[in-house]
Formats: sequence, structure tokens, C-alpha cells
Amino acid sequence: MINNRAVAFWFIGTLCIFFGALIAGNVEPEALGATMESAILAYIIAFILILIGGMFWITTAIVHVEEY
Repeated sequence: MINNRAVAFWFIGTLCIFFGALIAGNVEPEALGATMESAILAYIIAFILILIGGMFWITTAIVHVEEY
């Protein structure tokens, strides 16, 4: 059986990791108008999004293991 909550958590985790990687990959501290603080903030936000995505994936894995 397909658990809708597990699929939703997997999808949300995928989006969080995608946007975290997207932000981290596009940070350019040397860009015109960018400060060191804004670059650090972007890296922190990207890191938090990747951690949250990982937590969603781990939750999905735990639900999957408990079902079978």
C-alpha cells in the first residue's frame, strides 16, 4: 500500500534539498551589491533547507521500515 503521508514527506524533502542546493550553487559573494553578510545568510539558509529535507527523507525511511 502507498502511504500518502510518506509520499508527501518524500516530495517536500526533495523540494527542500533542491532549493537548498539551488541557493548554495548560485551564491556569488563578488556580485555587485552583495555583502559578505548576505552571502553568509544565503549559505545558512541553504544549509538549513538541506537539513530539513534530510529530516523529511529520514522520516519517510522510518515510516517505510516500520510498515514492512
